[in-house]
Amino acid sequence: MQRSEMRRSEMSGSARVARGVRAASLPAAVLAVLTAAAPADAKPVERRLHSDNIEASSFLWNDWNKFVENYHPNYVADDDPVTAWVEGAKSSGAGEWLRVHVTPLEKTTRVRLRVRNGYQKTKDLWKANARAKAVTVRLLPGKVEKKVTLTDSDGWQEIVVDQPSGPLKAVELAVGSVYEGSRYSDLCISDVQVLATSETPDNPAFEKSKLASLMSWRSARIDAAKLFAGKKVELPIYPSYELVQKIEPREDATGDNLEQAAADPGFAKEWKDAIATAQAILHDDSKLVRAQLAPKSQAKLVEVDGLGITNLYQVAGQEGPMLSADELRLPMLGLVSAMFADQLRVLDVKDKQTVSEYELSERPCGADVAWVSRAQPKEGGPQRVVAIVVGKCERLSSRIGSYYARTSETMIYDATGKLVLVVGPGHVEGYRWKDDGGKPMLAGGRTRALYSGIADFKARTAVAAK
Repeated sequence: MQRSEMRRSEMSGSARVARGVRAASLPAAVLAVLTAAAPADAKPVERRLHSDNIEASSFLWNDWNKFVENYHPNYVADDDPVTAWVEGAKSSGAGEWLRVHVTPLEKTTRVRLRVRNGYQKTKDLWKANARAKAVTVRLLPGKVEKKVTLTDSDGWQEIVVDQPSGPLKAVELAVGSVYEGSRYSDLCISDVQVLATSETPDNPAFEKSKLASLMSWRSARIDAAKLFAGKKVELPIYPSYELVQKIEPREDATGDNLEQAAADPGFAKEWKDAIATAQAILHDDSKLVRAQLAPKSQAKLVEVDGLGITNLYQVAGQEGPMLSADELRLPMLGLVSAMFADQLRVLDVKDKQTVSEYELSERPCGADVAWVSRAQPKEGGPQRVVAIVVGKCERLSSRIGSYYARTSETMIYDATGKLVLVVGPGHVEGYRWKDDGGKPMLAGGRTRALYSGIADFKARTAVAAK
């Protein structure tokens, strides 16, 4: 459970197991696979590396892109020239950069980068917008780099960079100069493919899962735009959220993630009571009551810029990326109803299994399970829901095969029934609410991600204009 989180050193090499999940919570057969010696190195083989985590110096956000249906750096990885990364700086694009993060691949000796330069949706858009000219490709963490000049043409172009055999974690493309657009100053790149040559054995299914994750991210943005436009579902979130503060993690920090959040002045000021409730629950889960959730609605939450929905791969994946503090995470349950206790309609069940027993179970994965904690209000009346713990189990993919992982997430509700705190493996999320025209809306919040620091977010109210 969240009470004992694994240190970074405990997650290295072939023995690494799910982050935030005790090793003993994995079935013995799965542990045998994960802790077995890595297969012998094979001959160098080139393979495509997919990514669902791409950074950029900036991207364009405006009235035509409120829900990040386009222009975000992630769109360079979808193999679709209809979408593109469009930088958002007030310049021609010189000095901007992209950084494609990949799942670490050891003993990498060569990277072949394929680039669709410019916005290649149509010939006219390609000419109208700026294209990259002089670029520097840098392999990370080795920092081997190569400077080249891209041709001013559509279609694919290739850049090959060799490095001494070593790890590959990211590929950076920095733009030194541009071919100016005939109408717009925006620098655009439609697609970037990373093909790496390595002696390390690979699992093609794992890379396909990364592509599936990216396409799910893309669909979520399109779905959000449709939902907001159609107004068929009353979503308690705004179209976009922006980062207003980020605090880097302290290397000398000790204790679990919730304790560290409690020690943070920002969390302590706004979420002191909610954190105390979570600490009491996680210290002794025997007082939780097994429950069944009967949501009033199956309407799903949607990801918008600055908000993500936590998934099991992120928090319990054997080879998943470290959690980022660059977004505020919504609950893993993924339903609008999860934001309000009265909309989940919690029913008690007779099963006596505790959260700890669930996490240690070797049973096959099934439906989500839940536990509830209630309290009697001082003013009397019916008991109110104070906390709900949701347990999830899924079959995940890794470079060496697939395995089952399970974990739990704790949701804390305030006296009005609004979700104010989420505690999961490796992360703590605090939510702020506001009344907007009589409707409760998520105004922002604060996140603490293990190894990634603390970040504060607020709803974005002004549309950027270049």
